[in-house]
Amino acid sequence: MLRPGAAPLWSSTALLIRLRVRRLMNAFSVLGQSKKPEPKARTGNPGKKGSRVVMYLAFPLMAIAFGSMSFQAVRHLHDVLARDTFLFNVEFSAALALGVAFLLLLFWVSSLLINIASGELAKADWDLEWLITLPIRSDTLIWARIFERSVVQPTGWLQIGTACFAIAWYSGYRWSAVLIALLVAWPLLLLGSVVRTLVDTGLRLSMRPAQLRNLHAVLSVLSIVTLYLAFSMALQGKSEFMIGIARTMPDWLMHTPMGLAVRAINDRDFSSQLGSFALLLAETGLLCWLGVLLLRYQLRNGVISGSAQDSSRGSAQELTHGKRAPAVAEVIPAGTPRVNLNPVQRREITLLSRDRNFMVQSLVLPLLIVGGQLLLGNSSAATDMWTNPNVLASVAFGLAAYSLSMSAFQTLNTEGHSLWLLYTFPRSIDDVLKDKAKLWGVLTLAYPLTLFGVGAFLMPTLDWKFLGAIVTALLGIPIYAYIAVALGVFGSNPLEQNQNQKVKPGWVYLYMLLAGLYIYAVVTPNLVQRLIFIMLTVLLAFALWQKARDQLPFLLDPDASPPPRVSLSDGLIAAMVFFVLQAVIALVGAGRNGRITGAVLLVAFVVAGGLTYMLMRSVYARAKTRDVPRMLGPGSKPLLGVIAGLAAGAVALGYLYVVDAAGWLGESALQQNALARLGWWTLPLAVIAAPVFEEFIFRGLIFGGLRRSFGLWPAVLVSSALFAVMHPPQSMIPVFILGASAALVYDRTRSLLAPMLAHAVYNACALGAQLWLI
Repeated sequence: MLRPGAAPLWSSTALLIRLRVRRLMNAFSVLGQSKKPEPKARTGNPGKKGSRVVMYLAFPLMAIAFGSMSFQAVRHLHDVLARDTFLFNVEFSAALALGVAFLLLLFWVSSLLINIASGELAKADWDLEWLITLPIRSDTLIWARIFERSVVQPTGWLQIGTACFAIAWYSGYRWSAVLIALLVAWPLLLLGSVVRTLVDTGLRLSMRPAQLRNLHAVLSVLSIVTLYLAFSMALQGKSEFMIGIARTMPDWLMHTPMGLAVRAINDRDFSSQLGSFALLLAETGLLCWLGVLLLRYQLRNGVISGSAQDSSRGSAQELTHGKRAPAVAEVIPAGTPRVNLNPVQRREITLLSRDRNFMVQSLVLPLLIVGGQLLLGNSSAATDMWTNPNVLASVAFGLAAYSLSMSAFQTLNTEGHSLWLLYTFPRSIDDVLKDKAKLWGVLTLAYPLTLFGVGAFLMPTLDWKFLGAIVTALLGIPIYAYIAVALGVFGSNPLEQNQNQKVKPGWVYLYMLLAGLYIYAVVTPNLVQRLIFIMLTVLLAFALWQKARDQLPFLLDPDASPPPRVSLSDGLIAAMVFFVLQAVIALVGAGRNGRITGAVLLVAFVVAGGLTYMLMRSVYARAKTRDVPRMLGPGSKPLLGVIAGLAAGAVALGYLYVVDAAGWLGESALQQNALARLGWWTLPLAVIAAPVFEEFIFRGLIFGGLRRSFGLWPAVLVSSALFAVMHPPQSMIPVFILGASAALVYDRTRSLLAPMLAHAVYNACALGAQLWLI
C-alpha cells in the first residue's frame, strides 16, 4: 500500500545503514568503555563513555587472519588440483577454479549461518515490528533492509571479501585486488542478505519462541562446524578431506554465483571478465527478485509478533484439553539415582533444560571450539594428550574452564530482567550464587572425567605423574566455578537490552588469563610449587567472592558500584602472575641444558616483577583505585625499617645457629644455599630486586587487602604465612618473622620504603650467614 509522503528507496536504505552502523559502533564502544569523570553531587559510577579503539584494532586484525586463511586455502587447492600450473598471473585451471568456487561457497554458507545464528532469532523482539511503522512502503522497506544487510555485514566481508581478495591477488592484480574483491563480493553478500531475510522472517512468522531458541542452538553449532570446515582447507595436513570433496564438485557449480564470481575475477580476457560479472549481477538480481516475491508472500498478512512470552512449553491445543507439561521430577527416568539439589539448583537445571540455546552455548559450543582448535591447530596436543598426562590434564582443565566462561560466568545474565527476584528469596543473594557455582562446578566435571577415563585406557603407563595431573585439574574446576561466578558479577549486564552487550569482555579476558595461569599448577613437576599454586588459587577464589559480595547491593543499578579499592584479590592475582612469569622467563633463559644461573634468575625476577608492577599500576590508574600502596609518604620512617630488618635478621641468625648445632640442616640444606648455587648474582637479587617487588605484592597488596577486611593481626598472620610458603621449607620460620615485621612496619608508616628496607637488611643478614656456612 502506497503511503502519502513515503520515503524513497535510496533514503530508506541510507537510514537503515546509518542505524546498523550506529549499532555496531555502539557495540564496539562498549567493549572499550571507561568511566566518566565523577561529578561531585553523585556517589558511585555515573555512567560509561565509549571508546572505539577496539573497533579500530579488532576488525583489521580479524581481516588479516581471515585473509591469511584464504590465501593458504587457495594455495593448498592449487598444490593438489593444479600442481603443474604456475599459480600467479595465469588463468586458473578448470579443476582449480572449481575448487576455489567451492571454497567461496563454504565461506558464503558459513557467513550466512553465523549471521542467522547471531541475529534476530536470539532476540526477544523483532526489528521488523517497529521498522514497519516507518513512513516507508512495504516493498521499499524490504529492499532497503536487504541492501542495508548486504553493506553492513562484518562477518560476510571478513569471509567472502577476504576470499575474493585472495583470488584476485593470485590472479595477478596485486593491490588493485582490493577494489575487485569489493565489486565481486557485494553481489554474493546481497544474495546472502536475501536468504537471511527470508529465513529469519519465515521462522519468526511460523515458529513459537521456544522453537526459535532451539533452532538458534542448532544453527549456532552448524555455523561453528561450517567455519571450521572452511578453515580446514587452509591448514597443512588438515585439508585433505575438504579438498577431496572439492575435487568431486560438479561442473555446473561454475554457473552459480560463486563460480561466476571466480570467473569474473580470474578470466584473462577483459570482455570475458565483463561478461562473467554481468552474468553474476543478472543471476544475483533474478534470485533476489524471486526472494523478494517470496518475502512479500510471507508478509501478506502483516507482521505477526513473535516476541510474546512463552508461558508454557505445551501448545495452545494441549492447554485447551487440560494437558500440561511434565514436572522436572516426572521427566527423570525410573531407576535414575536421585541427587540432592536445593530449590535454586533445581531451578537452574530446569532453566537449562528449557533454554536449548543456553544449553548448547554452555555444554556443546565449548566442546566444538576447543575440539576444533585441537584437531585443526598446528600443535600436536590432539595426539600428545594420549601419551602425556600433563597435556591431557591441561586440555581437560582448559575445556572445563572455557565451558565455565560460557555458563557459570553467565549466571546473572541468565536471570535477565527477573534479576530482582533473587533479592526476594528468603536467602541472601550471596548464598544463591554459591549454590549456582556448586552446580556448575559439578556439571562441568563431565568432560574432564570422560577424557581422563579414555586416557586411563590409552595412556602407556599409569603412574603418580598421571594421578597428580588428574587431581590437580579436577581440584581446579570447582575452584574456577566460584571464580567465574564471582567475576561474572562484575562482567555481566543482565539488564542490558542488546544481547551482544550483556558480557563485558575485559572480565572474560581476566577469567581466561587466570585459568591459563592455573595450567602452570597442572604441568609443573615440583610438588611444592603445585601445592603453593593451588593454595593461591583457593585464596583467590575466596578473595574474588568477597569482592563480588561488595558489588551485590548495586546490581540493580548498572551505573552504581562501590568505590574501587585495593583488595586481597588484587594481591593474589599479582602474586600468581609474578610467580608464573618468573618461572617461564627462567625456563626460557635456561635454554636446552636446563641450568638456571644466577644471572638468568635475576633477569627473570626483575622482568617478572617489573611487568607485574606496571600491570597493577595501570589497572589502578584506569579504575582510579583508592589506597594504592606508595613508595614514600609523610611517615616513611626508614630507620624503623632498618631496625625491624635487624631484629628479623637476628632471629634468623639465632634460628640458623640452633638448627645447625642440632644437625638439622644436612647436606640438602647446604645445597640450597643461594650463594653456593647462584654466586654473587644473589646480592642484587636479594638486597634490591626481592625487597622492591615482593614488598609491593605481599605487603602493599595482599596485607593491605586483608587489613581492610579482617583487621591488623589476622592480616599480619595470613600474609606472613603466605609469604613464608613461597620460600624453601628450611627458611619458612625466619621468613614468617620477616613478613610479620614488615607488615607491622607498613601498617605503622603506610609507605613501602620502610618494609623494603627491612626486607633488604634481613636478606643481607641471611647472605652473611650463608657466607659463614660456605
